[in-house]
Amino acid sequence: MIKIPPIHFEMFVREAFLLFMKDENFNLLPVINYDKSVVGQLQRRRFLEHIILGKYGYGIHLNGNKKVRDVMEPPGLTLEASNTIEEAAMQLQNRTYPHTYDDIIVVEKGRYLGVVSVSLLIEALAQKSLMLAKDANPLTGLPGNWAIKNVIEERISKMEDFDVIYIDINHFKPFNDKYGFAKGDEVIISLGEIIKETVNGKKNTFVGHIGGDDFIVICPPETSLEIAEKIKEEFEKLLPDFHGKDFLTGYYLSKDREGKEKNFPLLSLTFAIVSSTNRKITSYAHLASIASEVKAKAKSMAREAKNSVIFKDRRKDKTTEVSFYERNELFSS
Repeated sequence: MIKIPPIHFEMFVREAFLLFMKDENFNLLPVINYDKSVVGQLQRRRFLEHIILGKYGYGIHLNGNKKVRDVMEPPGLTLEASNTIEEAAMQLQNRTYPHTYDDIIVVEKGRYLGVVSVSLLIEALAQKSLMLAKDANPLTGLPGNWAIKNVIEERISKMEDFDVIYIDINHFKPFNDKYGFAKGDEVIISLGEIIKETVNGKKNTFVGHIGGDDFIVICPPETSLEIAEKIKEEFEKLLPDFHGKDFLTGYYLSKDREGKEKNFPLLSLTFAIVSSTNRKITSYAHLASIASEVKAKAKSMAREAKNSVIFKDRRKDKTTEVSFYERNELFSS
C-alpha cells in the first residue's frame, strides 16, 4: 500500500486537476468526507478525458469551478487493510471494464489508509505462488510447513476461532517394511486425496502436508469432528486395496523398531484436534506446544484401541477436563 493523499469532496475540480498534473504517479485519487470515510474516487484517465477535456474540449471551463463531489465516481474496489492478497484477487475477478485496472482503495474500519496498484498485487500473488510451489509436498502437491505456519499465524492475528486437526497413519513404518515404499507412497497419496475431497467446498478450511504420513487440516471449530469422521470412513474403504489378502486376517507380520517380527493391526488413523476456542492460542509455537501433548494422548489411545481414534482436546486453559465421544469404534472428543 502507498499513502497517496486523499482529496476532500468539497475541493474544486480545478484543484484536483492540478494535483494530477503535479504528480504523474497519481493514477487514482480517493475522495473522502469530513470523517475521512471514502465516498468516491477520481481515476486519472477518465477524469482527464471526460471532466477536464470533455467532448468538445471545453471541460475545464464547464467543470473547473464545480466541487469534486459533483463529478466524482463511486468508490471502486475498497478493501479493509486486514484482507489478504488472495481475498483481494478474488474481488478483482468481479470487476468489469473500464474499472478492471483501477487502483484498490485500502481502508481501516471504513477510514482511508492508502491505495494498492493492481500490478503490485499481481506481483505479490506471483511471489507467494512461487513460494508455495517450492514448499509443496512432491507426493501430494499439498502446501508444506511454510504455508501451514503462515495460515495459522494469520488466523491468530485476526483472532479467529479455529480447530487444527493433526492426522497421521498408525504403524506406517512396519507397513512400509512389509509392503514396500511404492505401496507406502500409494497410501500417502490416497490419504491426501481423501482429505482434499472431504474439505472441498468447505469455507475457511485449509489442508497441508507436514511431511511423511503427517497431514493437517485447519477449519472452523464446528466442522472438525465431521471432517475427521468422513476422512476416517473414506480411508477405511481402501484397506482391502492397501493390505491385499492380509485384510481378511485383520493383521500383517512385520518388524518392530527393535527388528523383531510381530503382528501389526491394519492401517488406521490418529486424529488429534486442538481448538483455539479453549486454549486462547497466542502464537504458532504455543500451538505446537499444545499439539505435542494432545497428539501424544491421541497416539496412546490409538495403541490401546488398535484402530482409528479421533481425539478432540476440550481442556480449557488451567483445567484438565477432557470429555469423550463414542461412535461405532473408539473415538474421543
